Amino acid sequence: MFGFANGLLLALFAAAAVDFLLAWRCCGSPARGIRTLWQEEHLLFGSWWAAWRLPAGQIAFCLGLAVYEFTVVFCNSMAREQWPWLQTQVSPVLDTLMYLAFFAKVLLGTRYNWRSLGVAGALYFIARWVYFNGQNIWFLGLAVVLLAAKDVPLRRAMKTFLACGLPTLALVEALHFAGILAPDALSERNGTFRLMFGYGHPNTFGGIVFGLLLAWVLLRQARLHWLEIAAVAGVGVFLMVGPASRSAALCSLLLAALLAIAKFFALRPVGRRGALLTAAPVPLMMAFSLILPLFVVKVGPWANDIGPAWLKRLDDLLTCRISLAWAAYRVFDIKIAGQMLDEWPVLDNIFIYLLYQFGPVMLGIAVVLLTVALYGHARQGHWQAVACLIAVLFYGYMETQVLHITSNPAAFLLCGAIFALPFDRWES
Repeated sequence: MFGFANGLLLALFAAAAVDFLLAWRCCGSPARGIRTLWQEEHLLFGSWWAAWRLPAGQIAFCLGLAVYEFTVVFCNSMAREQWPWLQTQVSPVLDTLMYLAFFAKVLLGTRYNWRSLGVAGALYFIARWVYFNGQNIWFLGLAVVLLAAKDVPLRRAMKTFLACGLPTLALVEALHFAGILAPDALSERNGTFRLMFGYGHPNTFGGIVFGLLLAWVLLRQARLHWLEIAAVAGVGVFLMVGPASRSAALCSLLLAALLAIAKFFALRPVGRRGALLTAAPVPLMMAFSLILPLFVVKVGPWANDIGPAWLKRLDDLLTCRISLAWAAYRVFDIKIAGQMLDEWPVLDNIFIYLLYQFGPVMLGIAVVLLTVALYGHARQGHWQAVACLIAVLFYGYMETQVLHITSNPAAFLLCGAIFALPFDRWES
C-alpha cells in the first residue's frame, strides 16, 4: 500500500501544478490565477468532460465504499478461516479495486478550490507520513475514504453503506448459525457465554452492528420516530445480552438517549457558547484519557492489580483500559510520527492509541477535527449528527475500531472540517 499512498500524494501535487498553469493562462497573470483558484471550485486536471466526471465520481465513491464494507464484514469474518483464499487471493484484488475507485473520485470526480485542496491535502500528507511509521492499513483507508467523500451527499453514502452492509452481515450470520463458518457455533469457544456471531471476537461483531446503527441514524436524521429510537436502544440491549460487547452496547444505549434529547431540539441551531459547550466533551475526554492513568498505584504483579480502590473499580468497568494505558506509559516511547507497537499492552483507548501509534501531531489533529465537527453541526442545528459524534467519542474511549468506516460511518461528518467548508455547506 506504500505505492498507493505515494501515488495519490504525487498526483495531488501534479494536479495543483496543472491547476496553476491553466489558471495562469486563463487569467493572464499568476496573482489573478491564484486568487481564482483560491475562491472558485473546479475539477482537477482541467474541466474536460465535466458533466460526465461529476456523476461518475459519485458512482466510483459508492463502488469503493461498498467494496470496503464487503471486505471488512465478510472477508474479515471467520470466513477467512474457513476459506483462506479469501485473504490471500480475493482481498488483495478487492483492496486494489477499492483504492482505484477512491483515487478516481479524488483526482477526477471532485471539485475543489485551493483552500479546500490545501487543507485536505496537508492532512493527507500528515496521514501518509504517520502511516509509513505506524503501518496501520485501517488508518490509511480512513484517510483515503474521507478525502474521497467530498461532494457526495451523506444520504447517498449511507444508503450505499447499508445496502452492502446489511445483506453481507446477514450472509455471515446465516453461514455462522448453519455451522459453516464456525463448527462449534452453539458453544462459542468451548462453552463461554460470549457469542462470536461469525467473527473472531464479539467486539468485532458489536462494532459492525454499531456502525450499521449509526448509518441508519444518519440516513434518517430528524425524520427518526420514537419507535426507531426505541429500536436503537433495543439493539444496545441485544449487544449487551448476546455477544456481551459492552462497548458497542453502552454506546448504542447512549446514542438512543442522545437521540431522544435531540427530538426536543428539532433543527434549532445554537449560538457560539452553546456550540462550544457541545464540543467540549472532546478535549475533556482526551484529558481524562491521558491524565487518569497517572493516578495508578501498582499493588500486584498482574497488569490490572492497581489502586486506589475507586480507580480499580473504574478500570474493571472499562475492562483494563486505564491499567493498560498506565503500562503503555512505561513500555513505549512517544515518537513524533508514530511507530509500530508491540502486541502488549493492547491499547483500546483511541486517544492513547493515537498518541503512540501515530504520534502527538496526529492526536492533536484528530481532536481538533472532531471538536470543530461537533461545533459546526451544533451551530447548524444538526442534533442527530451531534448525537452520533458524541456516541462515537465514547466508543473511541473503549475501541480503536473508530478507525474503521464499518464501525464509524459518522466519520463522514468530519468532511466539512477536513475541507474547510463554510458551515452552510455542511451536511448532516
